[in-house]
Amino acid sequence: MKRIMLDTSVYGRLVEDIGLAEKIGLLVPKEYVVYGIKTIREELKDTPRKIRLKEASKRLLLLRIYDSLVRKDHHDLKYNKLIETLAEDYFKEYKKEKGSLSNEEMKNDLIIIAAATIYQLDIVVSDDERSMFSSAAIKAYSSVNKRYGIENPAFSLYLEFKKEVIRRSFRYGT
Repeated sequence: MKRIMLDTSVYGRLVEDIGLAEKIGLLVPKEYVVYGIKTIREELKDTPRKIRLKEASKRLLLLRIYDSLVRKDHHDLKYNKLIETLAEDYFKEYKKEKGSLSNEEMKNDLIIIAAATIYQLDIVVSDDERSMFSSAAIKAYSSVNKRYGIENPAFSLYLEFKKEVIRRSFRYGT
């Protein structure tokens, strides 16, 4: 069983591909345990209410998918000082690696990675190669985590994860 965190960008993709969201839901808890953090849910809540997807509010669809995948209270990870400090260290190292985005642009991504690292999750899935999975960011996570003697979670792009979900769902006839 893989302990995973889906970045906010992944929920945006899942809302457009409800069939895949349903497949992931069927694989929980057989193959995956999906974790979240308030930062992700808050980003989803920031989706303007006016945006519609077909007949429904995109914001409500995003939140429903999040809530259905992050099913248990203890799967909604708690933000703490350790996560905050690690995220700050990631940003300092990101700038040393010539990362071009501001702290404000990177803050939520760094919190998500720090939480996944502190809680020792297996995989972080994102569709964000510009910030969260940029080469400067990946180097920063690796460098800081090595300094502290902690392991990186694996990083998976959305399309790789989608292929894996489809492959695994065939095992269960979904």
